[in-house]
Amino acid sequence: MINLIGNEFIKVFKKKTIYILLFITLAYIILSNIILKNTSNNYSNYFYDDTQYFESSLKELDPHDSNEVSQYIDLSVQLEVTKLTKEYGSDSWQSYIINTILPEYIEPIIEHEYTDNITDEAYNEAKKSYDIAIEKFKADDWKYFVNQKLDEINSSLEEQYKLKETTKDNQTLTSIEKTIANLEVSKQVNEWRLEKNISYEPSFLNNALENYSSNKTELISYQGTDLSKASKDDLKYYNSALENANLNKYYIDNMITLKSGDNRDMLLNLFGQYELFILIIGIVIAGSIVSDEFNKGTIKLLLVKPYNRIKILFAKFIVCMCVLVLVISFIAISQFIFGGLIQGFSSLSIPAIIYNFDTNKVETMNILSYICLTGICKLPIYILLTTLAFTCSTIFTNTALAVSLPFLGYIAAPFINQLSVAYNIEEIIYFVTPNWDLTQYLFGGTPLFENTTVPFSIIVCLIYLVILLFISSVVFKKRDIKNI
Repeated sequence: MINLIGNEFIKVFKKKTIYILLFITLAYIILSNIILKNTSNNYSNYFYDDTQYFESSLKELDPHDSNEVSQYIDLSVQLEVTKLTKEYGSDSWQSYIINTILPEYIEPIIEHEYTDNITDEAYNEAKKSYDIAIEKFKADDWKYFVNQKLDEINSSLEEQYKLKETTKDNQTLTSIEKTIANLEVSKQVNEWRLEKNISYEPSFLNNALENYSSNKTELISYQGTDLSKASKDDLKYYNSALENANLNKYYIDNMITLKSGDNRDMLLNLFGQYELFILIIGIVIAGSIVSDEFNKGTIKLLLVKPYNRIKILFAKFIVCMCVLVLVISFIAISQFIFGGLIQGFSSLSIPAIIYNFDTNKVETMNILSYICLTGICKLPIYILLTTLAFTCSTIFTNTALAVSLPFLGYIAAPFINQLSVAYNIEEIIYFVTPNWDLTQYLFGGTPLFENTTVPFSIIVCLIYLVILLFISSVVFKKRDIKNI
């Protein structure tokens, strides 16, 4: 058996096809890393200079016409905001304040000039706030605005707590409690800004603060909801918000800055990035390993050796599985080496960071352990599709057909699963596609279908594997080779 396997390996690695595919895969890995190095991690805000448009539009309006004054004021505010954004830069922390806070100061100032709606007192207050803001911009004092926001939040919290004490209606009380919870989240985010020195300038940690705030707000909206009776979609949104809120809190607490598309990110998403290449090589080898013997007539030379047909067939199958593992290893090592040479190895000091729904905690894992774990969970997909190619190669002895059918199944799988979910076809759980991706169960994840479990999915995958191998064995054992 060992000699058979060795001979099959020699045959496989004599094929030019495998070297061409490996070269294309390596070229793609290198090119992807070069592109991602130059395009990823851009936290810049998009800015389009509308100054000329606003100026030309204002010339066409009469601020003294009661029908046009409102539009004139709105455009004037937008023009002033655009000018200030251009002056300080769209990627500056000032840009955030200019676009979120300053309009409420600018509008009363302009409105006071063209209408009688704004009192002198309101104008003076707005002008004073505007002047202070510009002064803080020049002094690079973003913390002033954070403290200002905290004062507003504390004032609102005080009002809500007083209101809560005097409210007896349960529905109103629930609404007040949610408002308080949202204010507490906003307070926490602003306190983190000061404590961790995270300005409004676009950055990973600034995004983490915003994402934490939005996801915590989403979680608060579910307060009082019985999740055991919630729909699949609601449960999905809740779990997503729970995961994102905890992960972003971890990043903030530990001051971790991640970069999308760096060597670490590519390794952690290895099977998402390069799955197609793994399947192409695995399926091409499996789809030709038997059919080529018949098409070239070498099957006669193989069968005259002192080995029974089943041993010959399974030697070929074992080689296909070994090639699959070798291809995955080749891709992982190539990404590690070339990703490191192109983008650096420093990102690998940060472990894999995941949220575990079973323990309700953020956990870290060694990058290699994470790759191995996800690889094992992805193996059923690769093994079954490769085995399907192997079986088709044995049955039809047609390489093109043997390669095409597994890819058709791979492409159709997501549509089959989605249609089954949409039309609530519960019988689909006995089919292979909802079961072959075991990553859906990792870290307490919610599977696509409620009635599936890890043991169930493994058993289903094994049954289909045995069926495919049984069919291959029967066909190969009975195939007539006299006319070949």
